[in-house]
Amino acid sequence: MKLALGIAVVGAAVALIAFADNAGRGQPRMFAPRIAVLPSAAKVFVGRSLQFRTALVGSTQSGDVTWSVVGPGSIDRNGLYHAAAAPATADVVADAGGGLTDSVSVSSVRPPKPRHSLLLSTCYEDGTVNVWEARTNVLSGAFSVGGRTAGIAVDAHAGRAVIAVDAQLLAVDLASMRWRASTPVSGARFSEVALLAGGYIAATDNLATPGHPGVRIFRIDGTGAPTLVSSVAAGETPEGIAAADGGHTFYVTSINSNAVMRFAIDASGRAHQTGAAQTATRPFGVAADQVHQILFVADNDTATLSGSKAHPGLEAFSLPSMRRIGNIINTGSGASLPLGVAVDPSESRLFVTNEGLANVAVFAIPSLRRVATLPAALTPWLPFLDAQRHRLYVPNARANSISVYDTHTLRTVAAAVPTCSYPTSVAVYGGT
Repeated sequence: MKLALGIAVVGAAVALIAFADNAGRGQPRMFAPRIAVLPSAAKVFVGRSLQFRTALVGSTQSGDVTWSVVGPGSIDRNGLYHAAAAPATADVVADAGGGLTDSVSVSSVRPPKPRHSLLLSTCYEDGTVNVWEARTNVLSGAFSVGGRTAGIAVDAHAGRAVIAVDAQLLAVDLASMRWRASTPVSGARFSEVALLAGGYIAATDNLATPGHPGVRIFRIDGTGAPTLVSSVAAGETPEGIAAADGGHTFYVTSINSNAVMRFAIDASGRAHQTGAAQTATRPFGVAADQVHQILFVADNDTATLSGSKAHPGLEAFSLPSMRRIGNIINTGSGASLPLGVAVDPSESRLFVTNEGLANVAVFAIPSLRRVATLPAALTPWLPFLDAQRHRLYVPNARANSISVYDTHTLRTVAAAVPTCSYPTSVAVYGGT
């Protein structure tokens, strides 16, 4: 089986069930093997590409999938569809041999005019970015970039999204859905991104080692491409990042250094460390509450890593001193695997995604009293707060969906939004 073809074998053997026929004799019935092309409801922006994959159920058959397209556009041997330059509809066909075939319709559409908010999500596994109209959660379109997409941040003033893709940053013009890429940074794997003051952009490199560049600072050049300006060391495996003070300050969690660090950025785009605090094991998500002057860190620890000393949970630090406030706060259980954090200052609430429990723990600020638990789906990842609309968006990585909550009523808003494969980061752009 070639992984590049995206074939997911859901059933390792042919499923059997017992049934009684009209004569009353019980006989085993064999389910016919099936193949499905995903996404099943596809929209791609005109002139862009979209990655298709297949799911094979009820068969141990392995081998290549042959892709073809009926109608405008083309598709390569790995299932990457290249759309026509004008709106059109085509059928994408996958043939796994032995009579196993499936097809789906794909529409090539123009980018939406942002009269209302757009919701954007990146999917790590298939390198796809989905775009929805945020009020209705109706899919506007999608595009694939040919790499593992991770963090995303939106510059509303510039009408631009910045996306981490392997060792590069992409700057996407949201009016045309076209992008420019930075020069690849050798040995890097960018994870999360944050917009800083002066038009600078920070990206964490989770392959970084102590004493070596762990945060790279970029700026958009005259051609629209992100250009590397500077870098700063941030311990081992820097991951989470949160901007504060109008983007003049940013905080970074260092997973394997068990630390959270504060940096300031100057007018030339150079960052220097201004503070640090030791954390418990595997600090991941980070968020700053500038109203109450508290920094929050989620420790993604587990007994698998730390044994009996495992202490997953939520930590709070006073700002600007970065002194710990109280003890580590339990977000659910020893298996909670807290991952991401988001603050709604207007509601004085903190949201923590529990990767291991498939839920979101809600705390009041500043008391840090737990006030609710919101159901999510498999592997909730980095939450995003749309403060203007009081919406919290949580990508469920292994469920290929996004859960949406009202941060005032603490209720789920509509059904989960289906996404591309393994969503980890979301952002909202413009509108009302």
